[in-house]
Amino acid sequence: MRRRQQSSPETFTSPLSQRRRSSLLEQARVQLSSQQALALLVLFALIIGICAGLVVIGFRQLSEGPAIFYLPQLEDFESLSPAWRFGLPVSGALVLGLFFHWVAPSGRPTGVVHVLDRLHNHQGRMPTKNAVLQFFGGALALLSGQSIGREGPSVHLGAATGSWIAKRFRLPDNSARTLLACGVAAAIAASFNTPLAGVIFAMEVVMLEYTVAGFLPVMIAAVVGSAATRLAFGHQAAFDVPASQLESLAELPILFVSALLIGALASLFIISQRRLVPLQQKHSPLLRFLVAGTGTGLLALWVPEILGAGYDTLELAMLGQLSIAALSAIVLAKLVATALATGLGIPGGVIGPSLILGACIGGAAAHLANLWLGAATASPGLYAMVGMAAMMAALLNAPLAALLTILELTYNPNVLFPAMMTIVIACLVSRQLFGSDGIYQESLRALGKSGTPSWRAQMLSRVGVASVMERAVAITPQFLERAQAERLIEQQPAWLLVGGETTQQALRTADLANFLQRPPKEGEGERRESKEDEKIDLMRLPGERLQLAPLSWRATLLEAQQQLEQQGAGALYVGRDYDQDSTGILNSDVAGIILPQHIEHYYRQ
Repeated sequence: MRRRQQSSPETFTSPLSQRRRSSLLEQARVQLSSQQALALLVLFALIIGICAGLVVIGFRQLSEGPAIFYLPQLEDFESLSPAWRFGLPVSGALVLGLFFHWVAPSGRPTGVVHVLDRLHNHQGRMPTKNAVLQFFGGALALLSGQSIGREGPSVHLGAATGSWIAKRFRLPDNSARTLLACGVAAAIAASFNTPLAGVIFAMEVVMLEYTVAGFLPVMIAAVVGSAATRLAFGHQAAFDVPASQLESLAELPILFVSALLIGALASLFIISQRRLVPLQQKHSPLLRFLVAGTGTGLLALWVPEILGAGYDTLELAMLGQLSIAALSAIVLAKLVATALATGLGIPGGVIGPSLILGACIGGAAAHLANLWLGAATASPGLYAMVGMAAMMAALLNAPLAALLTILELTYNPNVLFPAMMTIVIACLVSRQLFGSDGIYQESLRALGKSGTPSWRAQMLSRVGVASVMERAVAITPQFLERAQAERLIEQQPAWLLVGGETTQQALRTADLANFLQRPPKEGEGERRESKEDEKIDLMRLPGERLQLAPLSWRATLLEAQQQLEQQGAGALYVGRDYDQDSTGILNSDVAGIILPQHIEHYYRQ
């Protein structure tokens, strides 16, 4: 004889009791899940801007401050002896390799590529251990003269800050994605002192979309991040270059040829990453870092300008104080050293090196223009700025972010006209002739990961399940007395969530009501009266039943769709505890259910 579960009216969870328990914070979370709490999102963005700005300032101090013990002035690696120029990057790579070797493989990924992977494949959940490794590992890499930029680590740290705050407040995943972008914008703004470029970088490179609901929080975060930098390091522009403009349209052919070369070199760099990045999954960090450090040290014996972030070299190129031979040597050595460092996993970025490469190519073009056209040409600074914009745009596949970065770095509006032309040409060469899709996307593909979500996935990621789920639900055991069933129907839930011994199912309340109202068949009336106390088995009741699987309250519609496909379920019950239900047992914290038609309805809207 089957053992039947005991039940009582108190085990039912009604929609009314759920609403009474709702707190203001939970209501705010529901609004955030439907993108209706823009003011609250802006408030969180303000907090993230402050936190990300402080983190980036701390990273910059750590990556620059200790250098006073072995450099006469900041970034002056050229003054070091040959032994130091070789030994510094090699020893730094050795320490980094040992450091990374002790860290579990899951904690090693860093940089912008890691941010894009976590955003598009893990709903923006950034592990804290990776951010800690980025903070100290990136600082050590810069201090030891590796050929990298500080912007990549800054982006990672800013994104991790936004993700951490979203996690602390248990916000829905759709708003967590926006707050991650706020952290990125604040970090770029704090690193370069370029708030507008930070906004466009976050939307063009990271989020891959432009929405009003996304723009406003990202803008305020960028403003606050830039304000933090200005308080710490001053208001002056990053590069002090005299204002200049094109003197003649005869200079355009020179810029055109420079753009062709920049597009080809950017593609060559991206191709090198396709070959080198997969080695990160095959070889130990110690071996990879030693190869990169040794390569950098050998190149630095002849071209010490490649060491470190190299902004002093960039300024010399903009001022026209380097010869064509020196500029050419820097371009070739910097290209190889940076490709080795970033491709083999040194925790740094490529934005800074891309600016140096572009400035050197532009500076060389300025010398050629002067030889061809005489003194009636623009200053080397304008050519360098144009080259910087073209190289950054072609390498990152981010033309607008590159253009605004150069504009904010130099405060020279005259750069817009020539820079727009060279950006278009360089991007066309990189994308059409060489088939390059930007260094971040290509690196993700080389790692076997998806980096460009479909427009449908983007749309479903913007909305949380809490805003569209069916809330009129009641939780009930498998066996009910007739009186209990009638009281349950009076509460008017749309669905009954039935918790059995081995499985959970959703049953329409209408099916239970139809069963109770079913007229008895001939001869069945007496038997029903005699068995009035017999319990109803909801698992055997005629009607539509759906297999249930758990889903976090924080999830997006995209996560709900993926869970439905992976579990093969007919519906998902949404936990009110904001974390994935590890037990798979229905309880009073269920807030509602998601059906496939909910996702389809939103998609068709």
